Amino acid sequence: MGSDSCDMVRYAVEATLNGDMELAARVVQLDDRVDDFERSALNKTVVAVMQEAPVAADLRFLVSTIGIVGEIEKVGDDAVKLARRATKLSGQFPTELKVALMELGEQSRRQFSSSIRLYAEYSAPLARDIILGDHEIDTAYSQARDAVFGLIRQNPEATPHLVRTIECFHALEHVADHAVAIAHRMSMLYENGRGEG
Repeated sequence: MGSDSCDMVRYAVEATLNGDMELAARVVQLDDRVDDFERSALNKTVVAVMQEAPVAADLRFLVSTIGIVGEIEKVGDDAVKLARRATKLSGQFPTELKVALMELGEQSRRQFSSSIRLYAEYSAPLARDIILGDHEIDTAYSQARDAVFGLIRQNPEATPHLVRTIECFHALEHVADHAVAIAHRMSMLYENGRGEG
């Protein structure tokens, strides 16, 4: 599920940069698969709680899993939002912002991939890196947003088109926010009694 969501983000960025409508449509199709994974993971977690009656640390881990599955699903949703913006932009993403979008996409995917790795094998330093790395991504988003506002001032008639551009950057900033939410959940879980894995 995490791998598919990460792929969706990558495809959505590529679709936006290259005006690839087939790739944008692929992102939307993959969302159904991620939703299926979400339902399956939630069902298995609930069954484990009901049948195994876990206590203490194991119960906390399963409850955390439910929240993390939700964060992963939201990453897929943000990828779909980005893909839909790509469709509306129809290959007209501003050339001067393409590098910024590509870099923010890479940063966000790296953060998200790290958070999935953190779930599989907890590391306190990695959790801290993810949480602290959010500032860098927020800064990159703010700079991109300011650059878009500058383009709007230069070309007010392009405002609707450029607002969609801001939404593209915002979707990627949200991906990183979900990674941070996963890192916070895992930190709380392991720092409240399980010990570092």
